[in-house]
Amino acid sequence: MRVLVTGAAGGIGGGVARTLAAADHDVIGLDRDADGLAALPEAAETHALDLRDGDAVEALLADRELDCLVSCVGVYEIAAVEDTTVDSFRRQLDANLTAVHTVVRAALPSIRERGGRIVLVGSMVGSTALPYHGAYGAAKAGLRGYADALRREVEPRGATVAFVEPGPVPTGFNERAAAGVTERNADPEGPYADAYRAFEGYAPAATDVETVVERVVEAATTDGPRAVYRVSRRARWLPRLAAVLPDRLYDRLIRAGLPGGILGRLIDR
Repeated sequence: MRVLVTGAAGGIGGGVARTLAAADHDVIGLDRDADGLAALPEAAETHALDLRDGDAVEALLADRELDCLVSCVGVYEIAAVEDTTVDSFRRQLDANLTAVHTVVRAALPSIRERGGRIVLVGSMVGSTALPYHGAYGAAKAGLRGYADALRREVEPRGATVAFVEPGPVPTGFNERAAAGVTERNADPEGPYADAYRAFEGYAPAATDVETVVERVVEAATTDGPRAVYRVSRRARWLPRLAAVLPDRLYDRLIRAGLPGGILGRLIDR
């Protein structure tokens, strides 16, 4: 099987690319991080490019035969909605949505014709909006809607679509988002200053990288994939609680999951 993996220099994408290559699939890895791509097995074909550039993506994938696309792209910045600049909001939408769509659009004709598969990796933040993750949550909720629409469009035409929604994973992704949060929001007397200070050293871990990679590879290779894979207790239980708890009680529960709260201990043990 010829598999295109985007975000292939990251913790999840890199693990997926290595696992598929080890299973003798032909892997093409895309990411803007050339150094990270260099760490992939030599058997993997790699290309460093900005996935937001639709023309560059289309030129690269023109006339390529693909059986599967696994999209693992994403980036975010921690900030209250009030403190999120328009430029930051746009960056996060582009990185988490536009960089998915450019590749799906370019790869889909081949995947559809070959009866292949698209696997999109989102985040539990797309189903459970977290404070100080507003732009990221908006983007990942949008990705979930995008995946649902795509699945309903293409599955009657031969392709299948699976969506993987993990809880936080210790890949350095969340740590990078937290790094410098107090510098970006430097007013020590600002209304959210205490919350930003609590994010220093933020490193949530609801599950491990290997478990997420295993689920993504399963979604890409199994004969009958689920429409949605929620990976970690937190990712599975929070949407269920949202369906039964009053909204403001649920809000209090979510706030308890922020740094210094008890929700992580309650859910993940």
